[in-house]
Amino acid sequence: MTTNELLMLMAGIAISCGVFALLLVIYPRIRAGSSNVVVASLEAALQPFIFEAIMAAYRLSEKTVDQGYERLKGADKKALADSVYKLLPDRIGDHDITFVKSLVTRERFEVLVQNAFDQFDQFYVVHHAHFDDEFQDFIGQNKPAAPPTTIVVPPAPM
Repeated sequence: MTTNELLMLMAGIAISCGVFALLLVIYPRIRAGSSNVVVASLEAALQPFIFEAIMAAYRLSEKTVDQGYERLKGADKKALADSVYKLLPDRIGDHDITFVKSLVTRERFEVLVQNAFDQFDQFYVVHHAHFDDEFQDFIGQNKPAAPPTTIVVPPAPM
């Protein structure tokens, strides 16, 4: 073997080792990135269920007040919204629920519920003046025709 042939063989081995090392570094990142895309798409597909969970908790809170009970506390509403994880349908998008639940755990679902609520709450805080004005308009339009009559009972003579 001549020197030229030997140098070409060594260069080929060096390039092959470099490509192999590069693949060892890049492949795990590519693999992790693809699963992150699937999880992100599943979390996006869960958003309507998360919204319904939050609204159901608020509706139940209104029902307790309508029936004369104390309004549900935030932690109770959160627990109700989190319980929707058990009620998810058999399919989310194109995926079976067992696959969805293997990637989006109950704990992650609870975080997603909290994130959705925090996003709503931030919207409300930013626009609270608008909602306060609307509430005042509602009160103005729904005032009783006459103020309630107050009966004053004089004190009994001694």
